Amino acid sequence: MRPVEKGKAPVCKFIKYQDAERELEERLGAYCSYCELPIKHVPEVEHIEAKAAGGAPADWDNLLLSCKYCNTRKGTQVGGGEKEQYLWPDVDDTFHPYTYQDGIPQINEEFLCKQDEKYCECARNLFRLVKLDHVPSSREKDRRFMLRNEAYNNAINSREGWLKIKDENDKKSYLELMICLAQNTGFFSTWVEVFKNDPVVKNALIEGFPGTRRSVF
Repeated sequence: MRPVEKGKAPVCKFIKYQDAERELEERLGAYCSYCELPIKHVPEVEHIEAKAAGGAPADWDNLLLSCKYCNTRKGTQVGGGEKEQYLWPDVDDTFHPYTYQDGIPQINEEFLCKQDEKYCECARNLFRLVKLDHVPSSREKDRRFMLRNEAYNNAINSREGWLKIKDENDKKSYLELMICLAQNTGFFSTWVEVFKNDPVVKNALIEGFPGTRRSVF
C-alpha cells in the first residue's frame, strides 16, 4: 500500500468534503489510497473516520481519495476517535507491512514479526478493513483483483524487456515508457515488488507517482 505525503491542509477550508477532490488528486494522483487502483472516472473523497459515525465531514486530516470498491468495503466501520486502531497511508508506513506475491496482496509476516504488537495489530486491521486480498466471485463487480493482475503482468513483461536492453539511450527511453505504463495501470506497490531489486526502476516509480512518501523507502 503506497505511503503518501498529503501535505498541510489548504488555506481555504472546505465547505463540502467533495471540494477537496481536486486538491487531493493534484497532490496524490488519481489512485485509490488503499488498493492503488487507478481511478479513471471521478475519485471518491473518502473519510478515514466515517462521517456517518462521528468523523469530521470536511477536515483535511480526515480525507483521502478512494475507489468505490474500497470505500464500500470500508463503509462506516471506522467511527470518530477510532482511527488509532489502524495504519493509514498518509501517516504510517503502509508499504512494508504488506507484500505482493505473484501480484496478490498478503500480510508481510517477516516484516511484522520485527515490529511492536500495536503496529502489527493496526496493519492487520487495515488489511481486513478494505479486504485487500479479496478475490471476487463471477457475480461481483469488484474489479480490483482483475486489474491488479493486469498491472502485475505488465510489470513482469516490462522487466523482461528491460533486462534485455543494453544501450543506455534505449534504456532511458524504455524506462520512460515503463513509468507511463505503470502510471496508467496503477497498483504502485505491485510494480515496486516486481522491480524491488532494481534501484533505477524503483526510484523512477517512486518519482513517477505523485505524492509518494520517499522517506519510507
